[in-house]
Amino acid sequence: MLNSIRRFTPFFLVFFTLCFIEAGIIAEYSDARSRGGGRSFRSTPAKKAPITQTQKSGNQQKQPGMSRGLMGGLLGGAIGGMLLGSMFGMGGTGMGILPFLLLGVVGYFMYRRFTAARSSGGASPGYQPPTAGGFTSSAAIPQKSELEEGLDRIRIGDPDFDTDYFVQVASDVFFKVQAGWMRRDLTSYRSLLGDQLAAEYEEQFAEMKSKGELNKLENISIRKVEIVAAGSENGEDFVTVLFTANLLDYTVDDKTGDLLSGSMTEPVKFAEEWTWARSLGTENWKLEGIKEV
Repeated sequence: MLNSIRRFTPFFLVFFTLCFIEAGIIAEYSDARSRGGGRSFRSTPAKKAPITQTQKSGNQQKQPGMSRGLMGGLLGGAIGGMLLGSMFGMGGTGMGILPFLLLGVVGYFMYRRFTAARSSGGASPGYQPPTAGGFTSSAAIPQKSELEEGLDRIRIGDPDFDTDYFVQVASDVFFKVQAGWMRRDLTSYRSLLGDQLAAEYEEQFAEMKSKGELNKLENISIRKVEIVAAGSENGEDFVTVLFTANLLDYTVDDKTGDLLSGSMTEPVKFAEEWTWARSLGTENWKLEGIKEV
């Protein structure tokens, strides 16, 4: 009895498929004020997942489950052609015999695969049992992120490069630059800046002085500081640090002290990427660019 049921399984599959087609049933698959400037450095791009054909369509939802995806892939072409009423038909209408043959072959193929898997102890073709450690011998080796690879390139010429120490020094420079901005003066930290950024700051300070404005930055609190990009390019090492902070940011008249813009009581949040660079083989790090995120 069991052998008879197995023998007719593919024909049952074809029969019910044709019943759905004849009934016209079509299944749907579910499924703060900117102090930026200076040079630009390449940032670490986000790695995008490969776009599948389903994602490209924009209208279809993801197919739930491997079995439904397999059925859709094997039978979708033949069923779609018969629904259109023109493929393999006679005289441009109706269905010919070729779709029936195709469905029969597909059903028989799936039936043979199913029975072969069961006769081999339930293991599917291509199945590789786990090793004693719970992983297969072909387990993929974790790849380094672009940030880690960039830091490795810096350490080729500077094996002692310490990211924690660099972040500490970067934070000190962050506060020095903010304090100098409020004074409209570069004297105390000019040696820490690259030439292009320093020139842009001097130009902004001259404009602020001509307008009689002071930009106040008070109660600065760094919420997070982290290295987000690093590497070597064009004969230079570079490191980009992301500062996320909040502060009081407002502008007053430098003579009367009257509020011109901003708020003296409402703090604002901001995020900026500060990039340092140095020539290869040196320790002369300079702040070369600031970009508001």
